[in-house]
Amino acid sequence: MLRISYKNKIPFLSLILFSLIFIFSFYGDIILNPDSYFFSNEGDAIKNYFTYAYHIKHDTSYLNFSGMNYPYGEHFMYTDCHPVLANLFKFLSAKFDFFSDHSIGILNFIMLFSIFLTFVVSYFLLLQFKISKWFSVLFAIIITILAPQIFRLGGHFALSYSVAIPFSWLLFLKIQTLNETKQHTIIVDNNRFYKLKKSNNVFLLLMFINILFWFFIHAYLGLIIVFFLLSLHTINLIKDRENRSRRNFYFKQFAVLILPIILFYLFTSYTDSHTGRTINPSGFFLYNAEFDDIFLPHHPPIRPILDSLTGGIIDLEWEAWSYVGFTTTLIFATFLIWRIIQLIKRKKSATYNLYFQNHKLNNALIASSIVLLFAMAIPFKQIEGLINLLPILKQFRGTGRFTWPFYFVAIVFSASVIQDLYFRLVSKKRKLFAISLIISIGLLNVLEGLSYHIGTYLHIIQSENNFKKSTLSPTFKDALNSIHSSDYQAIIALPFYYQGSESYSRPRNNETVLKTINFSYHTGIPLVNANLTRTSIQESKNIIQLVSPDFYFKSIQEDLKSEKPFLVIRTKDPITAYESEIFKKCKVIFESNEISIYSLTKADLFKNSAKQRIANYKLQLPNLFLNGEFYTSIDSSYVFYNGFEDRKTKHSFRGYGGIQTIKKGKNTFAEFSPNTFEEGKKYQVSLWMYNGIPDALNNWFRFFIEEYNETADKWTSTEILIEQSEVIYGNWSLIEGEFEVKKSTNKIYIATKGKDDSREPLFVDDLFIREVGVDVYKLNGNSLFYNNHEIKGKSKKVKVI
Repeated sequence: MLRISYKNKIPFLSLILFSLIFIFSFYGDIILNPDSYFFSNEGDAIKNYFTYAYHIKHDTSYLNFSGMNYPYGEHFMYTDCHPVLANLFKFLSAKFDFFSDHSIGILNFIMLFSIFLTFVVSYFLLLQFKISKWFSVLFAIIITILAPQIFRLGGHFALSYSVAIPFSWLLFLKIQTLNETKQHTIIVDNNRFYKLKKSNNVFLLLMFINILFWFFIHAYLGLIIVFFLLSLHTINLIKDRENRSRRNFYFKQFAVLILPIILFYLFTSYTDSHTGRTINPSGFFLYNAEFDDIFLPHHPPIRPILDSLTGGIIDLEWEAWSYVGFTTTLIFATFLIWRIIQLIKRKKSATYNLYFQNHKLNNALIASSIVLLFAMAIPFKQIEGLINLLPILKQFRGTGRFTWPFYFVAIVFSASVIQDLYFRLVSKKRKLFAISLIISIGLLNVLEGLSYHIGTYLHIIQSENNFKKSTLSPTFKDALNSIHSSDYQAIIALPFYYQGSESYSRPRNNETVLKTINFSYHTGIPLVNANLTRTSIQESKNIIQLVSPDFYFKSIQEDLKSEKPFLVIRTKDPITAYESEIFKKCKVIFESNEISIYSLTKADLFKNSAKQRIANYKLQLPNLFLNGEFYTSIDSSYVFYNGFEDRKTKHSFRGYGGIQTIKKGKNTFAEFSPNTFEEGKKYQVSLWMYNGIPDALNNWFRFFIEEYNETADKWTSTEILIEQSEVIYGNWSLIEGEFEVKKSTNKIYIATKGKDDSREPLFVDDLFIREVGVDVYKLNGNSLFYNNHEIKGKSKKVKVI
């Protein structure tokens, strides 16, 4: 009896042994030294490490992350910080320093440990579909090695848990199986019935906790799981609609699936003090899946062969990578062709139907296909305007991720088909061929997956964990030692970067982001800058206005309660003219080629220069040159100005006129005939745009200087991303850019371009062009026109909507 029991465990023990050998072969260095590495120190990766580790080590609140977006911070659920883990380790760190001192190592270990769990969970999942133990071992290996979420270890850490979907599906099946068993037991054995009922309730509770847990790891994971399981639940309900005795079960199951969404929404809504997030984010149609993302490889050994055959024309969407492997692709292609032949011949095949006898697996194929259609943005791409009727769906900017359930279901289906095929071959006394086929399938799939893990390993060992002081350079340590953290209220990075609301932003340079994040983590001083998502529009507006010229009133001043100075961190990256004006006010603390730090008092940062600028203009006036209605610093320079006073508008910047239109498509504001601009000269163009309505400037809205060569019929353009404007004055943003004509005989157009589905109104005013290096002035009473800026003699608070 013991020998039989042990023999039954050999497949599972073999899987455990293989999984440990596999993980230590690829990731052993990291498993043994998890605290030594950043899996990446760029983009989303460094942001996600920082929000997680800073929250554990420095935040005083469990709900608000204070490390960026100072003075407002951000709700912890919007920081991609593994919210449930970050708060658990934060709680434990109050008693045990280990959790704050080694937070990066703990997270790295958990992410890699989830690969091991995927091997195990996939094995038990396959057993649910009557896949034999050895076949379950083989396909658990295939599922885990080819799992597309491995690539999320490069930055989207909270999405890297490939165990989440199969584990949730396994729980769903266990609940379903227990309920079916319970229904058949009630008449035969009353005691066993109540035991099964109790077990079923336990699994329902476990399912509820499981889904809620994944929501608090990453909202996308929770939603993908619920979408898939709700689809599966609905299909089961429809097919079992005549069975009244199971209605109570289906209601309970529905409640368990839907309640986590409701609780997650209520918790996030009622604990979030940050108002005015965009309800119209960009991205729904940017990262959609296509069938090639599912059935065509993106890595060797097959991808190079495919590229050589197609000339490399196949372009896959990284966000939607869910390649099911060559074997599964071949199976789906075979069944598709087989089905088409049946339809043409109008003849059903009994053999074909034999492969679809597992109703639970059939239902899962349908459910995952429904989710797959959403991943492909079907029918939203086909029906124009449909997405606007369902605004909640517009919140998804990475729909390609919804391919993942289909990936797992497809390979489980593949396992079922190959097992049936194997037994058919064996029954026909072709056992040797059958074994050779299975070995070939296993080797091919493993070979395909090996390139995933080789590439991932080589990527995630490149960067040291800079949150450990021992990894910092002597210069960086000297910089840290040159200040007292308690003396400063916040860090301002120059160049100034900001990512968050999509309506107002500044470009990120990785070197500056990395150095300032490291400095903030080691000192506990929060960053004014942000590298976040979905921040409050008004908060981002206030923060970026810090970079605006100091002759404008800055609303953020009222939100800064501390009188402490700011710590300014300057890297070697270039800064803009407006950032240079801030830098001039700073006092040096520490300088080096790697990093320099400065002190900036609050009074100096917000000192308004409007009166002084007007006084300086009056002193310069005798040396300026009259140019039409303006004065210029250089004689005979080119100046163009259009205040659009002949146009009616609801909102104007100066005067009463302006252009009122909509963001959609192309809007041309000026057309210049040939020989207007000289070759070899640089010009600056600027235009005021109204920002006082939600989503006025976001959603990849762009400003263009277009040049048309009529002879060659060729267009060239200079593009400016409107949301990156540095100048914010009340409810207006000054969009600026430089251009240089290629040929003076070309026509020049000044225009904007919005997405075809943009419906927001657009208000623009005061188009202005001057030569770079030339200052242009005009005094109107108490208001000075200066290079299209408006400088008021009496500084006053501007009403912001």
